[in-house]
Amino acid sequence: MGTNDGHLPIGSAKYNGLSWGGVPGKRTWKPGTVARTPFFLPDCGAMTNASTPQALYPSRAAAGTMLGRQLYHRVTPPVLLLGITPTGVEIAAAAAQGISAAFDVIVGAHIRLDGHGIIGAIAEDGDAVIDRGFEPGFSLLDTLNEAIDRARRAVKSERLLFRGQRQIRALGEQTVIVIDGYVTSPWKLLASAETALALGAGRVVAAAAVATQTAKERVSAHKVDFVCPTVVLDDAGHPMPFGDPQEPSAERLRSIVVARQAA
Repeated sequence: MGTNDGHLPIGSAKYNGLSWGGVPGKRTWKPGTVARTPFFLPDCGAMTNASTPQALYPSRAAAGTMLGRQLYHRVTPPVLLLGITPTGVEIAAAAAQGISAAFDVIVGAHIRLDGHGIIGAIAEDGDAVIDRGFEPGFSLLDTLNEAIDRARRAVKSERLLFRGQRQIRALGEQTVIVIDGYVTSPWKLLASAETALALGAGRVVAAAAVATQTAKERVSAHKVDFVCPTVVLDDAGHPMPFGDPQEPSAERLRSIVVARQAA
């Protein structure tokens, strides 16, 4: 298990270009850059019960504004906020506006296997990050490779929609915050964090407007700093995290518009 000098360590094991288990190990924080608490922040947000029918935030923009306030107190400029497509784009854009930070998108896709659900993710052209609890037998290796290939094709297709031919902004050894909206699975956050480091980020923080307690703990277990204003105790999540339309195609369209405006 290797480490990146001064960075998040990458991967507990490798298989065919995969990072098994995400971002385990230790990392060193430099004073005055990011709050020097463990990545699992005990004060990261209100614990809420998912049974309430009311939206946690009136809109994704409002959620991003709230997230931006927490980030303001936990990072030192300059920072770059990367919204994970499609669900983190609107929230990251609003957070970036609130703290006067640079903004871009990072394209990610879940890796899914029939009968197993989501077992990992990839971001941009980075290594696949696989759930360390998933232990495929020899008979599943070809199926796993096919699932990874599908995810990579999805990333290429999404990248054209969200950024066209433009490359992601240069990360330039600055602090990079990868942001999703509503997190019940940690893998896109972890894959995005790993890719940001591979692209030259000096430090990486993961963030979300809303996350389940289990997802938060899994990010914490991989030693990745996590900022989240609202944590839902129920593993099933919350029925309405945001008050604006929940329909995935509508969110996707809005996210594409926001991403193109950032170009």
